Amino acid sequence: MQSFRTELENPVVEKDIIDLEKKIRAFREGKIHDEKFRSLRLARGIYGQRQPGVQMVRIKLPFGKVTFKQLLRIADISDEYASRNLHLTTRQDIQIHYVSLDRTPQLWADLERDDITLREACGNTVRNVTSSPTSGIDPLEPFDVSPYAQATFEYFLRNPICQDMGRKFKISFSSSDADTAFSYIHDIGVIPKLNSNNERGFKVLLGGGLGAQPLLASIVEEFLPEDQLIPYIEAIIRVFDRHGERNNRNKARLKYLIQKIGLDEVLRLAKEERKALKVKIYPINRDSVPQPAIPEQKDIPEVIIANPLRYEQWLITNVFEQKQKGFYGVYVKVPVGDIPTATARKLVDAIRPYVADEIRITQNQGLLLKYVRKEALPVLYNGLTEIDLSAPGFDSPADVTTCPGTDTCNLGISNSMTLSRVLEDVIYNEYEDFIYNREIKVKISGCMNSCGQHGLAHIGFHGSSLKAGIRVLPSVQVLLGGGTVGDGVGRAAEKIIKVPAKRATHVLRAVLDNYRDNSISEETFHA
Repeated sequence: MQSFRTELENPVVEKDIIDLEKKIRAFREGKIHDEKFRSLRLARGIYGQRQPGVQMVRIKLPFGKVTFKQLLRIADISDEYASRNLHLTTRQDIQIHYVSLDRTPQLWADLERDDITLREACGNTVRNVTSSPTSGIDPLEPFDVSPYAQATFEYFLRNPICQDMGRKFKISFSSSDADTAFSYIHDIGVIPKLNSNNERGFKVLLGGGLGAQPLLASIVEEFLPEDQLIPYIEAIIRVFDRHGERNNRNKARLKYLIQKIGLDEVLRLAKEERKALKVKIYPINRDSVPQPAIPEQKDIPEVIIANPLRYEQWLITNVFEQKQKGFYGVYVKVPVGDIPTATARKLVDAIRPYVADEIRITQNQGLLLKYVRKEALPVLYNGLTEIDLSAPGFDSPADVTTCPGTDTCNLGISNSMTLSRVLEDVIYNEYEDFIYNREIKVKISGCMNSCGQHGLAHIGFHGSSLKAGIRVLPSVQVLLGGGTVGDGVGRAAEKIIKVPAKRATHVLRAVLDNYRDNSISEETFHA
């Protein structure tokens, strides 16, 4: 490899990228042990793929926010370095695949020109800080949590206290008591509150997580003042870093530390840590995430809707009125979270005249468009229809969440993306009335690790296997009963039955049929 150079204005970022290039060269020359190099590249968003010799690169987008320019930059990067596809994740990131390790420094440098980072997107770090995609426009929100999520992202990025923890650490900000950022499955999840004096603060939940052994977070603060939030998080991270498991990776999350020493002891240790913190309070700049410019709408073209019924379905399921009167949020359902780069460019062209320059990636791998005027909805719908992104049923059973599974992941056991498409076809073709249902969520993971969030699904599947004599059959573990109750309360899905993967559609039909009859039972699945 030749020596790498970059001309970024930020010296910290420039040094980081040059350091990655040097470490890659040292690894190629056998001067760095594989395990040490693995830890370093993961903290730079570079993750090994199922296919030998290529990498998945995870692009970190705090609370899922991406501008038109940034989305086009990422599309260009995928064309140049990857497979001409963008994969939206349940943690509001974008992943690209089939990247050469040697080209990752230049890829990172190209992204940073539009203020996009790879740093700490993977690895034993504070992962992408997520929030409700509707934050800032949510009619139910007490206040916009976006500046708080941004401040948390900035404070812990490259922070020495969280560069070499035992495992990853996940933080979420919900916009309201509806808890659409799933506070109950995070190491720290917060929900905005106003006290009797109309002061801002947060309800805080601690120690949640999915994976093979899901554990729901505990409510530890009913009202934590806004300027104490980041010091509180820092104290918890210091306790986790100091006392968490480091030898057994499978027991190294915060939830296991709480199980081991008790919640009260973790909180006591955090209280002691806070005494030593240099930062006692941390005021938040509420203007750090300004509202995007709203496009002027002078000459909106009149259009003909070719399929009025489909349009009405889309209006009911994918469109809602923002807290800003006269403007609408529009959800875009993205099948299996994949957007080819050519489609991404057409998407920007189609929406630019009618949508504010701030797209949010949603936790179910879709997109949220903001500040659409009512009179612009028909032309926006037609533009989305032309690129096959106007399907109704966002966040319904017809909108199945899935991880990449065996397509690209080393850990995948099942082809979760194909199964997702099959299950969505069943809904659209046999249960079309369920596209209006927002109660039932269907989620699939390629293995038990719950990257597809099957552990919080009403109907969940994860990859597994069954033995039939000397043969091993691809199968799925079926889970039922997960979901969000609200205000920090959630349910973990419970394992019901394991079936061959080809029988997953039968399970889905059985659940939906019994849901209609209000008579779901375990016997149904065995029958």
